[in-house]
Parts: sequence; C-alpha cells; structure tokens
Amino acid sequence: MSFNKFALFGASLILVGTSCQMVAQGPQLTTGTQRSAVGLGYETTTASAPSYNDLDVTSLLLNVSHGWFVANNAEIGGKLIYEGREADDGVTKSEFDAYLLAAFARFYFDGGTNLYPYVEGLLGIGNVDFGTSDDDFMRMSLGIGVMNFLTESTALDAIVKYEKDSYDLSEVDIEGIRMELGYSVFW
Repeated sequence: MSFNKFALFGASLILVGTSCQMVAQGPQLTTGTQRSAVGLGYETTTASAPSYNDLDVTSLLLNVSHGWFVANNAEIGGKLIYEGREADDGVTKSEFDAYLLAAFARFYFDGGTNLYPYVEGLLGIGNVDFGTSDDDFMRMSLGIGVMNFLTESTALDAIVKYEKDSYDLSEVDIEGIRMELGYSVFW
C-alpha cells in the first residue's frame, strides 16, 4: 500500500478523534428520514483457496451510501464501494482494484445522548480487476458501530465488521475484520 493511502486513513482517524469532543443532540431517526454518507475503511485479511498458497490481503476502501428509515431506528439502503487491495504470498506483492454494489440494513439504539450504537448487515456483489483478468465475488458482512452526531443533521460514525468474500472463478475465500469511518448527512 502506498504511503498516501495510509496518510489519508491516518488523517481520517485524527478527524474522528478530534470531532468526538463536539456535543450535539442527534435527530429522531423516524420513518421517512434519509441518510447520505461517505466512508473510508481499512482491512487486513487472509485469502485461502484449495489450489493457492494463503495470501495476506490489505485493503483500503472508499464508499458512498444512501439509506431510508423504513421504521423508527431501522434503515435500509445501498452502497457503492471501491477498494484498493494489495496481496502478498510471501514471495511477490501485487496490487489490484475491487468494486462492489451492496444492500445494507441498520438498526440504531438510542444512546440517550448524541451517540447512537447500531448493528449493520450487508450483502453485495462485486468484481475484482487484476489487470489481465477479473473475478466476480459475493460479500456478506455483519458489524457493530456507533454514530456520533455533530449537529442535528450531520454525524460521524465508526463500525467494526466481520466480512466474507467468496469468489466465483478462483474459488478464493477472503474473510476478516474491517474498520470503517464515515460522515453522514441526515435529511
């Protein structure tokens, strides 16, 4: 992974850490509310397949999402995700890109302040571009997070997820823990 990618992720961590000092009462997460968001994430995992050596895979991601509250504290929506990945089999390193379209569902718990803990499930389909070939995959994830409202209509959130990607052609499975930071606007 390049230094610039790590610097961007580090700057994001600093932004979240300093903004958590701000206090604001969050909005009521009621039916009809919408949320638009951008996020950054980091993951380090191991890929395994019957015909390959295990690979250490590091990913940095950028996502955009939009969701609708279909009931109080219950949100469904979609995400577009780009991931820059680096794989290392102990001998060689390679870099490649992944793209994903996913549906998600979140349920928020009222924390009584500007903090709203939540659980999230995600199911998506994607494609990895290796440069000379590509492969399709399916992703499933489950995570827990917390939303920190900065104002009544803006918030930062952090989530930790367990994710599993299953690939079609290469029969590779990648699973691991991902951390994501996001900025949301509610309207």
